[in-house]
Amino acid sequence: MNVMLWMPGTFRGCAEVRTAAIGHDLLSRRCPMSLLFRILLRFSGLLAMVCFFVPASRAAEQAAAAGLVPSAGYVQQRIEASASVLDLRKAERLALEQNLDLQAEVFTSQAAEALVRKGYGIYDPNLELFLAEGERRDLSNFQFFVGPTGLDTRDFNLSLTQVFSPGTEVSLFYNNRRQNLFTEPKPAINPEYDTELGFSLTQPLLKNFGRTVTEQTILFAAKDREVSIEELRRVALDLLMEVRSTYFNVLRARDDLAYRSTSVKLARTILEENRARVAAGVLPPVEVLEAEVGVQSRERDRLDAERAYHDVLDQLALLLNRTTIPRVAEDRLGQPEIETDEGRAFRTALKKRPELQALLRQSEKLEIEQEINRNQTLPALDLQASYSHKGVGQNYNDSVDFMPRTDLRNWQIGLNFSYPLGNRAAREELNRTRLKLKSRHAAIGQLQTRLRKEIRQAIRLLEVSRAKISAATIERQLAEEKLRILVGRKNVGLATTRDLLEGEEDLARARTNQIAALADYNIALSGYYRATGELLAKEGIRLQRSEGGLTDHPFTMD
Repeated sequence: MNVMLWMPGTFRGCAEVRTAAIGHDLLSRRCPMSLLFRILLRFSGLLAMVCFFVPASRAAEQAAAAGLVPSAGYVQQRIEASASVLDLRKAERLALEQNLDLQAEVFTSQAAEALVRKGYGIYDPNLELFLAEGERRDLSNFQFFVGPTGLDTRDFNLSLTQVFSPGTEVSLFYNNRRQNLFTEPKPAINPEYDTELGFSLTQPLLKNFGRTVTEQTILFAAKDREVSIEELRRVALDLLMEVRSTYFNVLRARDDLAYRSTSVKLARTILEENRARVAAGVLPPVEVLEAEVGVQSRERDRLDAERAYHDVLDQLALLLNRTTIPRVAEDRLGQPEIETDEGRAFRTALKKRPELQALLRQSEKLEIEQEINRNQTLPALDLQASYSHKGVGQNYNDSVDFMPRTDLRNWQIGLNFSYPLGNRAAREELNRTRLKLKSRHAAIGQLQTRLRKEIRQAIRLLEVSRAKISAATIERQLAEEKLRILVGRKNVGLATTRDLLEGEEDLARARTNQIAALADYNIALSGYYRATGELLAKEGIRLQRSEGGLTDHPFTMD
């Protein structure tokens, strides 16, 4: 295996791990000096590895920028990668476009919009056409005639009905009938054509009066649509939070895997060094066994880190609805600063949290329902009016020509009153709506309390995460210095292999803690914006709606 090694200021270049081959060549000569030379070569490899593993902070950044720091690249090569590298911004955009849970919620919102459009169907004029033909026979019992009678009929009726917002219903009608008496005695006009043209009007004056009652299906559907839109925002907000958390965990797992891989390499170098020193009689054989245990322990940790890295990549692919494992950009976790204010954050949450807005829309819907149910407790008092002209003739044209005359003018106007004694159904329906509204108000109050708690928790988590970063940075610096001291002590025989391995493990743990603290801080920052409802806006994500409603991909990014 070829390992790129970097030493700040004193050693630069590519040192291949060839010491075993060189040592074997020297040992074949059976010379004490060759054994000493082999030990020196082994120690040079160990020092080079330690200098890589324990760089100064500035040197580590230079190495990372130069691309010399070992990473999980060998793992990435075994992953079926996508065509392009995935950064956080692109991951957010792909999730908004491709996540199936979000798409399902988009379709639900589109269905809610369809219900609103359906509600306006109450204002669609209703055209009704009636055609019928028949025959009727009976037995007549008159003073001068007793016997069977019969006639055939043919009807053609046309009507157009329109509803208006106050609850008014207007109907225009045009009725035609032809009847032919085919038994004796026959009337003077036979067959007889009857034609009627007129209109009728019904206007509720108490119960069912008003635009709110007339358009209740539209109003309910509109509120349901607003609730659905807020639910869509909530799903998008949760999805964005999960994508960001998963992405930060990918960076955490990748760096942890890189550290664990380097730890394995260092442990193997120590093992080879101990074998050489045991062969030279400088160390007891137990040092080799101890180094082998150290290698196996670190290999186990590396496998766990690799598994965790694969798991979190799979989770990211699931959120993006991709069958291939994404190639994540070589981003490094930062520490963006933010000033938190509980009062401002709570006021923002009251305006922007979709869960709260959904409850408010549901409460508004119940208020509309309460107003309608209050109207339903009133008596039904309807104004009814009708007016028509009739025509009669021996054929259709004669009956139509007769209609403009006022001889057969018909009109009627009146009031229709009805009221169920007791009216328990309407009164209890109103009472039920009032109780539901009280329940919704209680739920809103409880949610507001929970939002304040979430904001406080998010602020505390940010403060703790910020403190963890400072502590982890100091811990890493201490572990680096301790390992440097241990390497020097081992070179002069004052430290054992176990001491060196423990020092290396302390450094690996410190580095893992530092990257974990950075990841936790970034996740906590996203959680703070999630708690205030600002996460979508902070990422430049907007929900756009066209005149026709929501598109299949309604979220856009700046």
